[in-house]
Amino acid sequence: MKVFFLQYKAFVLGGILIFILGFALAMAVFRGPKVPKTEEDYAHALKVGEHLFETKRYEDAFKYLIYPGEHGYPKARFLLGEMYYNGWGVEKDNKRAFENYKSAADDLIEARYMVASMVFRGEIKDAPKGTATTLLTEAAYHGSKRAQRDLGVYSLMSSDYEQAYFWLSLASQNGDVRVQKALKAASEKLNDYQKGLLDAEIKGFVARK
Repeated sequence: MKVFFLQYKAFVLGGILIFILGFALAMAVFRGPKVPKTEEDYAHALKVGEHLFETKRYEDAFKYLIYPGEHGYPKARFLLGEMYYNGWGVEKDNKRAFENYKSAADDLIEARYMVASMVFRGEIKDAPKGTATTLLTEAAYHGSKRAQRDLGVYSLMSSDYEQAYFWLSLASQNGDVRVQKALKAASEKLNDYQKGLLDAEIKGFVARK
């Protein structure tokens, strides 16, 4: 009976703790963000902003993320880029999206991918495509499936079938039907010997840290 009581007590206390934490977060959102003064404040603003972003409360998320973003937090800059790019909680603005992605690109692979992607799509004028190619390749080697897909498609379009086969094989592990169709097209341009060598390289691929 005593053991049951102790287990029940632990369960109740755990529930109370979760409630308190949730209530505190809700109150923080209700009050709105305070201007951060310490690194702890900036980290807290990022944490709250991430939670709001994940729950699609984008307008509230922006109010929090703007502070750690301006303070140089890469994750905050990336999420701000996502909001500007998609028009989530703010007016869609490709220029500001690109600036935020670019700021986070040294630290976050997906930000690096978005910088390259926006250039290749022509969403940013006068941006050097050579730099974008480098960023896209780096993101692909670091394991970004979207970068691997795009690099594979671009290689296929330029008739570099070995590169297309290599990157599309890696990207196809996500089960994307379009990638699999492109992979089939690249595969048909290669002989068994070429595919055998590439398959061995693909099997040994390890994403860079």
